[in-house]
Amino acid sequence: MTFTSNDLRTQIVHATNASDGEYDVDAILEEILDKHGAVDIDTIDTDEFWAIVGKHATD
Repeated sequence: MTFTSNDLRTQIVHATNASDGEYDVDAILEEILDKHGAVDIDTIDTDEFWAIVGKHATD
């Protein structure tokens, strides 16, 4: 099974919905795709992932 950008988007939505705040999911997705490609978020360093998310907080 191929991991796609839609799969990545779904993971981002689940992660951000489980945390406090509002986030620009499209911007998070774009940054991860630019840096890592369409990868499972578990393959990204946790601190790096949440730093990317934090950069795209909308509230």
